[in-house]
Amino acid sequence: MSTDLSSSSPSTPAKRVPPPKRAPLPPRLYPFLFGLALVAGFAELGYAIVNMSVLPIYLKAGLGLPVLVGLAITAFAGSEAIFNSPMGSLADRIGRRRLMVGGASISVFTSLVATLIRVTMHKHNVVELSSEILCLRVLDGLGAAALWPAVFAAIGDRVDHEHQSSAMGVLNITYMLGIAFGPLIGGYVNQRYGMRFEAHNPLRYGPSFYAAAGCFAIAAIVAIFVAPGGQELKESLAKMREAAGQPAENPHTAPFSFKAVSSALKRIPALMALVFVTFFAIGLIAPEVKLFAMERYGLNELQFGKLFPIPALIVAALAIPMGRLGDIWGKRRAIQVGMTICAVSLWFVLVLKHEISIVILGSILGIGFVLAFPAYMALLSELTGPEERGGIIGAVRMAQGFGLMMGAPLSSLLYENVGHAVPFLGAAAMLTCAAILSYLFIREHMKIEPTLSL
Repeated sequence: MSTDLSSSSPSTPAKRVPPPKRAPLPPRLYPFLFGLALVAGFAELGYAIVNMSVLPIYLKAGLGLPVLVGLAITAFAGSEAIFNSPMGSLADRIGRRRLMVGGASISVFTSLVATLIRVTMHKHNVVELSSEILCLRVLDGLGAAALWPAVFAAIGDRVDHEHQSSAMGVLNITYMLGIAFGPLIGGYVNQRYGMRFEAHNPLRYGPSFYAAAGCFAIAAIVAIFVAPGGQELKESLAKMREAAGQPAENPHTAPFSFKAVSSALKRIPALMALVFVTFFAIGLIAPEVKLFAMERYGLNELQFGKLFPIPALIVAALAIPMGRLGDIWGKRRAIQVGMTICAVSLWFVLVLKHEISIVILGSILGIGFVLAFPAYMALLSELTGPEERGGIIGAVRMAQGFGLMMGAPLSSLLYENVGHAVPFLGAAAMLTCAAILSYLFIREHMKIEPTLSL
């Protein structure tokens, strides 16, 4: 009698099963993603026009308040950071659409009101002007805090897990295009329509604010038609609760709460630390990158202005392919490789001394970012349910905001008093730490315990 052992013989090599191929984004998602990209794109363009183009020169020349430039940017960033999580939680309760429309509408209001501020001879004019500007910047930060967690959470609501990095990559295109063209559009409309006024006249800078208001208005209108509504969110929550054996409604849930922050710190501390360290590094270099480039490479403002959009456009063109690569590789690998690329490229900034390195290293740094960041946001979306997704994303964006706020003032201090290369050295070290965190704590099949009653 004989026994056939061929199927279990150790000498017979086991057949290697190839990993399943990742299908491209389903065509049914294209209209939704295109519409959401319009919302994010016009909103980011509006914020870039205000924050990067018109606000500094408006405060310095138009209102004669140069000391207010840093405070105004800090007021906006601080307000956005603080309100990100509660506004995200509110989006989890009443739907993404209302927060997108409301947030963009707030920024329409602040942009239009900014055109009405006038300089008078009142003895308390400086205090009054400063108070008005800072209040508008806080309100504008609230609008941004309402908008962005809802935008990112909407991706998680509509897109399945295996395509979320690609979908998040679409939003990165709009971010880079906003950065690239915001200053250009703001400068053009002022040059075209505001030059009949003197430089010290606030009316000279009104066209930029009107352009920004138009961008926010378009974002709000498009969001009405493409953003998930409250009823859709309720249906998703009802299904999730039914699967978990819980009541269809949770009467004890507060609509506006900071609980998502404590929940995120308890459940994903490593992910929170990673994003904080990353944006602390960005804060270290963002305020001084123009001055550093001009001094290191001997450029004037016009030469720098011509070089600056090139990396942004290159990165925008590669954002979707990088997101797709994140879906193919998996979120863990995409985050780790992307963060490593960011760290290495910034170290080389301290070595290369030719002006073309602005384009090369800026592009490589951006490519690392658009590989890692969509995968990171997709991972957050995968780890959370629709009831808490906006709040958790808001908590993470709060960590981003505080990282920027801590890095930016330290940047100027180090640049002026220690050495011009020191902020970049510190940022490279911080990005290296972020890459190490990604290798230590991010796993391919991470899971966190859901909190349905957040």
